[in-house]
Amino acid sequence: MRIAIVGAGPAGLFLARLIKKTMPEADVEVFEQNPRNATYGFGVTLAGAARARLGEVDPEVQARLEDAMVFNSTQAIVLDDENILLKYAGAGGAIERLNLLTILERLCEEVGVTPRYETRVDAKSDLTAWGLPSELGDYDLIVGADGANSAVRAMMGSGFRMTTRTLGNHFAWYGVGKALSPNALVFRHHKGGVFIAHYYAYTANMSTFVAECDADTWTRCGLDKMTDAERKALIEDIFSLELEGETLLENKSIWRQFTAQVAEDWSCGNAVLIGDALRVAHFSIGSGTRLAMDDALALHDALAGCDGNIPAALAAYEADRRPNRDLFTEATVKSFEWYEDIADRMQTDVASFAHDFLTRTGRVDDKRLERYAPEFYRDHVAPRLEREAAVGGRRG
Repeated sequence: MRIAIVGAGPAGLFLARLIKKTMPEADVEVFEQNPRNATYGFGVTLAGAARARLGEVDPEVQARLEDAMVFNSTQAIVLDDENILLKYAGAGGAIERLNLLTILERLCEEVGVTPRYETRVDAKSDLTAWGLPSELGDYDLIVGADGANSAVRAMMGSGFRMTTRTLGNHFAWYGVGKALSPNALVFRHHKGGVFIAHYYAYTANMSTFVAECDADTWTRCGLDKMTDAERKALIEDIFSLELEGETLLENKSIWRQFTAQVAEDWSCGNAVLIGDALRVAHFSIGSGTRLAMDDALALHDALAGCDGNIPAALAAYEADRRPNRDLFTEATVKSFEWYEDIADRMQTDVASFAHDFLTRTGRVDDKRLERYAPEFYRDHVAPRLEREAAVGGRRG
């Protein structure tokens, strides 16, 4: 097989390594429009379950990534002047995005795949029957691992049947030159508006910091008329306590609205999508890297079992992966809709708010919460359930 992977993000690199390891006779090429060592954003996370799956498939990938990660099992939920410290039963891992890509790139090179950087696959180019620009040749399979603005997806016109929805909230990604501790979600009223800060350390001296406000706050507090520099200064003022005197660092830190995108069809001809090109993961779920790499694993497994029959492999990939992705898409919608309604959600005490946050997607009920955050369950959920049971008993 000749396979073109467009996009040298985590999914594209992981897929290239898996294919070349298990099918060394395959011709695998990775095309990336950006220069080597260029990336946008700061740190990304990989939970314990995701790292365990990596270990089952490729222990070397798991080992090298974990060597470069920082781990944390606590998170503060702050509602104005109240806070609760959550202690989770299992540590989450975070890693610098550029370091993640560098490690995966080296792992690809070790099996004979060297990505071609600064090679743009342009949807406006002259297309061959295979769906790629003619200068890249003909391929048995084209994998769109090129993110939310996928060129592979654009090439096929309406072939993937995309549905899109632009959310009302506005947000921007920043960094902080300090490992803020603990990881936190801060929800704060400020001058008639509501603002959110979500931050976590990803190295010994760096943190990711996501700032957000709802649509009403955007206009009420005048952010719609500010420059990005003025918005940054405002966020530094609102969250000065959490920033501990640090300023926010920028890397394409543009305030924008999130566009939820879902491909109804997973493949079109011999082109297939994975990761954000397929379905964009909202940052409130925090699983974009995990989902993309899981897509890559599922596609690899389908290809390994297809005996060269590409249509059969693409059908098997979708059949295996779609049920999980559908469930996660449903949870994602519930999560970002919770944030879209944040002003009303904040009208309560911090314990009730934290419970509402933890159960917002429907994937975590009280029984699972007892395993997931045992101290929070013991101190806040169990007493409430006991009170409700007592009231129900008296009524009975």
